[in-house]
Amino acid sequence: MFELIQKTILAGVGAATMTKERVEGLADALVKRGEVTSEQRPKIVQDLLARVEESERVFEEKVQKSVEKTIERLGIPTKAGLDVLNEKMDQLTKKVDQMGKTTAKS
Repeated sequence: MFELIQKTILAGVGAATMTKERVEGLADALVKRGEVTSEQRPKIVQDLLARVEESERVFEEKVQKSVEKTIERLGIPTKAGLDVLNEKMDQLTKKVDQMGKTTAKS
């Protein structure tokens, strides 16, 4: 499961890099065709990349929610859930130790 998540993240990083190259290529093509000036190119690249980043952020949020729902449906404990259980076990262990000391004194 975690391997799949890792591959998805790495694919996203690769897609972001490829997207930047594509956006720059598109801007270069627009300059070459005379549709924009070379002075406008950086602004166009920046605007398009901002839109791509926003789209990626929205996509990542959807993937994250989907993974969380899947983990919940499968009954896999989360780190937060395990931390709570560990804290409760620590408290119970302390109580048992205290009860053992009290019993040993009697």
